[in-house]
Amino acid sequence: MSAARPLFVAMGLIALALSTTVAAADEVTRTRSFKAAEIASLALRSGVGEVRIEQGTGDVLEAQVTIKPKRTTGIFSALPDVKNLDMSATTRGDQLSLEVDAKNIAERWLLRLPKKTLSTVEVKLGVGDVKVTAPAKRIEVDVGVGDADIDIAVGAITLQVGTGDASIRTPRVNAGTIDGKTGVGGVSLKGLDGTVKGSAVGGSVSGQGAGQQPIEARVGVGDLNIVLSD
Repeated sequence: MSAARPLFVAMGLIALALSTTVAAADEVTRTRSFKAAEIASLALRSGVGEVRIEQGTGDVLEAQVTIKPKRTTGIFSALPDVKNLDMSATTRGDQLSLEVDAKNIAERWLLRLPKKTLSTVEVKLGVGDVKVTAPAKRIEVDVGVGDADIDIAVGAITLQVGTGDASIRTPRVNAGTIDGKTGVGGVSLKGLDGTVKGSAVGGSVSGQGAGQQPIEARVGVGDLNIVLSD
């Protein structure tokens, strides 16, 4: 067999894989609405993608997810047919849980919360970005790799980021005890005469706002910024 034969075969296999990727690259968007009267808390799980949670104005929780295939293992790994995928919505008591149960996908979530304030909004994302601008009595965000931005007027905040930057903004009259730490990265606190400590690798921030809602943030590698507004 000539030396060119294996190269030709390899190039053909790569071309086939790439063409398969293109053929499977269609994305789909799914939307659902849930009656606010039946929901007190929300939990969202996602592997790879982005999550945005905004304030709505109605008596329903609106959920939208755009799903597209994403190769997360090898070049020859199979891609899912996203046309057959949908969001999974389950309830336990008055908690609504949302996710897409599939591998090798990227998800783009947009949630509009009802005008009533939920007791808890919990987001867990493996890789990607999270932005929350809708209040809840408690916001809990956990991101493995990516950035997290929480900007709410009311509610307690618990934020954890493995690798990436974290930003928290809330009124001073909402914030109670503030406790933030970074393993490797900088920390900052604006709008309050709290305590900020830095070192060659990480740092910590602490303080007491004028309100009752605790703020706790942990960042493994990345920066943490906390801003308290008037």
